[in-house]
Amino acid sequence: MKKRVLAGFFLSLSLMLSACSGGGTAPADQAKPKDGQAATAKTELIVAAEQEPVGYDPHKVPAASSVRVYALIYDSLTKLDENMEIVPNLAEKWEIAPDGKTITMFLHAGVKFHNGKDMTAEDVKYSFERILNPDTGAIAKSYFSSVESIEAKDATTVVFKLKNADAAFVANTASAYASIVPAGSTDLTKEAIGTGPFKLEKAESGQYVLLKKNADYFNKDLPKVETIKFQIMKDEAERLAAMRSGKIDVSVISADSAKLLEGKPGVQVKNYQSLEYSYLGINVNKKPFDNPKVREAISYAVDRNQIVQTVWKGEAALTGPIAPALTNWAVDTASYPSYKTDVEKAKALLAEAGFPNGFETQIETAATYPDMVETAQVIQQQLKAIGINAKINQLEWGNYIDTWKSKDMNLMVGRNTSGVDADRSMRFFFASTGSANVWNYANPAYDELVAKALSTVDQAERKKLYEEAQMMLVQDAPNLFLASPKNYYAVRDNIDFTPTAAGEVYSLIKTSIK
Repeated sequence: MKKRVLAGFFLSLSLMLSACSGGGTAPADQAKPKDGQAATAKTELIVAAEQEPVGYDPHKVPAASSVRVYALIYDSLTKLDENMEIVPNLAEKWEIAPDGKTITMFLHAGVKFHNGKDMTAEDVKYSFERILNPDTGAIAKSYFSSVESIEAKDATTVVFKLKNADAAFVANTASAYASIVPAGSTDLTKEAIGTGPFKLEKAESGQYVLLKKNADYFNKDLPKVETIKFQIMKDEAERLAAMRSGKIDVSVISADSAKLLEGKPGVQVKNYQSLEYSYLGINVNKKPFDNPKVREAISYAVDRNQIVQTVWKGEAALTGPIAPALTNWAVDTASYPSYKTDVEKAKALLAEAGFPNGFETQIETAATYPDMVETAQVIQQQLKAIGINAKINQLEWGNYIDTWKSKDMNLMVGRNTSGVDADRSMRFFFASTGSANVWNYANPAYDELVAKALSTVDQAERKKLYEEAQMMLVQDAPNLFLASPKNYYAVRDNIDFTPTAAGEVYSLIKTSIK
């Protein structure tokens, strides 16, 4: 069974070994085999990683730098294809009862974990129970809050009993956060044993992560390369130099760098409209941000169009809570009154809130993501116009993730990815029980809307509910939604890599070397 999903995939983004050991294209005098020798085909793909992974537990670690690695090690029940449809993965098919409260997953037989153990329904049951266990601290816990019980009916059949119909359930099983791990797994920080197309071979902190092809992968046509090395290269200038010299094969690049590489020999530049968006997060528990007038003032003070032009060089679109590429769900940003920059109105709102002379605060951002730093700098200048003096605190990646999880920041610049269903953008990030609601936002009326949307099967009705929820969220402003950029990749000519909104992992599994 295949289910059409009217939304696209985040995170985001969403997001490492020495490049001299086999990456890229060899110089001409080295490329030719000596007399009597056969040419050796390159089977190793080297991908530049702008950040280091901060862990490999798919249930606990949300960082994009980790997801890009562990999503190749583990599998989920379903997955996205290039058309943004949910298709079978570990589950070869599924059935949904007429009342929507029972979902039966039929698993592929003969799937093995990397340690040789058969993957069965008991592993699926264990994985979802681990996700739902509050002690786990799983990022996907709220995805599956509708689950009442899970039964391993036989070795290849899993039955999910739900408290209510859940229109996003099957879509959410495609998330890397819902990866299937071996039953009994406790500490996944020390070992990463999945069923995925690659095995974790070696990781050297600050240098690289090496993945090796899983020869027993249940899809015999994949993957196409023997090894993938994620080489950690935090500096974009270093990545560009390595790309030009052929020491790396694939790298995310900025719009500026894309212009520099256009037409350069041996390199292709590829782009797509992402499902990511940048944001300014606002902690509604912190004074003075607990006052909605202050948050509204900030929204009127921020010129999102300037961020599009300055940070993204015009290669981005204004966004609301759902990225505009998800045309079936996203509200036109022209509908949001506070998207029209109005400094005088912002000042008046601050005065009404009791801050006629503004105040001082701090913006947290990730030091090694230039777009985040630049976004923080633009916002810093825009807030000065209404008397808010914001100090920028640039954090190393691990500290940034810890700060995000702490729920104790004031303001924070970041990026999210709209999920495979509008439920991720709305409930996951902003419901009071949402796993990724680190902003302490709690609005009973909003919770009611997104809960009703989740249990509504009729797509037209769901759309109306999510439109109302988006308008409410922008008005309440626990986040300022800024820009949804195009994503750019530099790719060596001999690498068949096609980036899509379905995500980097989807592309890497299918990548081949010519």
